[in-house]
Amino acid sequence: MKPRLHTLVKAACLATGLLVTNLASASVEIVGLFKDRAVVRTARGEEVIKVGQTSSYGVKLLFANAEKARVVYQGKTFDLSLSNHVGSGFQEAAVRTVSVNMDQSGSFRVNGSVNGSPANFLVDTGANVVAMSSKAASALGIQYQIGETGKVVTTQGEVDAKNVTLTEVSVGGVKAHNVAATVIEGNYPVEILLGMSFLSQVSMKNEGGVLTISQRR
Repeated sequence: MKPRLHTLVKAACLATGLLVTNLASASVEIVGLFKDRAVVRTARGEEVIKVGQTSSYGVKLLFANAEKARVVYQGKTFDLSLSNHVGSGFQEAAVRTVSVNMDQSGSFRVNGSVNGSPANFLVDTGANVVAMSSKAASALGIQYQIGETGKVVTTQGEVDAKNVTLTEVSVGGVKAHNVAATVIEGNYPVEILLGMSFLSQVSMKNEGGVLTISQRR
């Protein structure tokens, strides 16, 4: 299995520093709901806030009940349902959802995990699989060396790669299992590309520069 040329071109851009700006993830998630209170989580942490309050991480709560919350974050208004089960008295949402703002480079970056280990992703609908460098794979504890051997073609020529299957990939509580991935030998791409082997297992909606990723029912 070889990543499409679009993926490899983007990986090459990452390698040259065009997409390496270290911007904070613009994801916001609701992990607990009460009447007029909510537990909100961003890439920098989580906090319990009341309606009308703004968290120390910049999330303002406009409305909350046991089913949903409305928040303002980085100038955007989101209607979010509960995306995680935390403690007694919290309710598990029927559909887990995470919303991500487009960053200054026109891309969507989001925090998540691979096989339970924290990871940062660059959403790439042009990539047919999740793609990462061997450096990133090693840091995540992925035994990619036992994967199927392949080659990917970049602007600098052919590069060795391994095709593997990730047990679980999670973004804001939205999970996919048995996710195909390609591990490219070396340090690039700088960021893990969240490709269609994950995205095809979830629901996505892009409106007004906000990407909403939801667990499929």
